[in-house]
Amino acid sequence: MKTIITLTGKHGVTLKAIAHTDLQELSVLANNPAIAANLRDSFPSPYSLKDAEIFFALIQQGKLDHVWGIYADDQIAGVISLTRQTDIYHHAAEISYWLGAPYHGKGITTEAVALVTACAFRELNIYRIYAGIFAYNDASKKVLLKNGYHLEAVKEKAIIKQGRLYDEHLMVKLNC
Repeated sequence: MKTIITLTGKHGVTLKAIAHTDLQELSVLANNPAIAANLRDSFPSPYSLKDAEIFFALIQQGKLDHVWGIYADDQIAGVISLTRQTDIYHHAAEISYWLGAPYHGKGITTEAVALVTACAFRELNIYRIYAGIFAYNDASKKVLLKNGYHLEAVKEKAIIKQGRLYDEHLMVKLNC
């Protein structure tokens, strides 16, 4: 398991290692078709406690890069992760995240992205962070824009989700 740095923000937002005791609530929050609609197909839908346990085991086994639970006032609210790339791209990382519906519209994701971005640039020797956003996911684009990310490219018809083709917006932030 990778050591996860606890990151504390303002307004009661903390990013830290996911606790096994939070898996039940995590599975309830994740079991939302609206969340799965904005994530890769590897994210199960429906999302069960068993899925949360498998995810937790992958984290514990070190098979996933940097994964934080997003906590709002000490309650698990979602997940954010940073996946370092390899080979000639080892200076870059992909950021991904989701937040449970009860926590939407409170600035929590914006703060979580700010915390992870700052940590990546400061602690992890990363110079480029990117996110591939489904063209229809305006909320995620707004979160990234608020954090200084910019639209680098539109990858036309790059995504097939629920049998339909969508553009992917590649959002990037550099620290060099």
